[in-house]
Amino acid sequence: MQTRAPDLLTGHVRIAGDLVLANNRLFILALALAAVAAVTLVLRLTPLGRRIRAVVQNRDLAAVSGIPTGRVDRLTFFIGSGLAGVAGVALTLLGPIGPTMGTNVIIDAFLVVVVGGIAQLKGTVIVAFGLGVLQSTVEYSTTVSVAKVGVFVAIVAFLQWRPQGLFTLRTRSLA
Repeated sequence: MQTRAPDLLTGHVRIAGDLVLANNRLFILALALAAVAAVTLVLRLTPLGRRIRAVVQNRDLAAVSGIPTGRVDRLTFFIGSGLAGVAGVALTLLGPIGPTMGTNVIIDAFLVVVVGGIAQLKGTVIVAFGLGVLQSTVEYSTTVSVAKVGVFVAIVAFLQWRPQGLFTLRTRSLA
């Protein structure tokens, strides 16, 4: 089933010369930037963000410090579920709705998180942008399939060189 985008999101914007961007893609970009900014602000400026960071970095120490780790886990899951819902709404602007609508991007999303560094929002954002630009650039001169393979080969080569990802979680652990 295909959804119909609002009139505001149909059409395109000509940036410079031959560069044309679709309004729905610009909206999705703005939505993603707003979501990343909101998550960053929550994680850096709120007591909930400090608790989430504490539980991610050292669950046992957070628990003995009085942080209810189960409650933090639930709230983190709720935030992630909400973000997944926002992403699902954005995906409806790109193609048909169905039980397999996310299968096109699930591998890319997993690879972005792994390459960016587990539990590192900054790395995930940088890698998502970089891989998107890389894939679009390769797609422009080849096909979508060749671009996917090329990006996958680049990711495998990068992980061979740096298996912990672009950014690592700093810890004082000896393990």
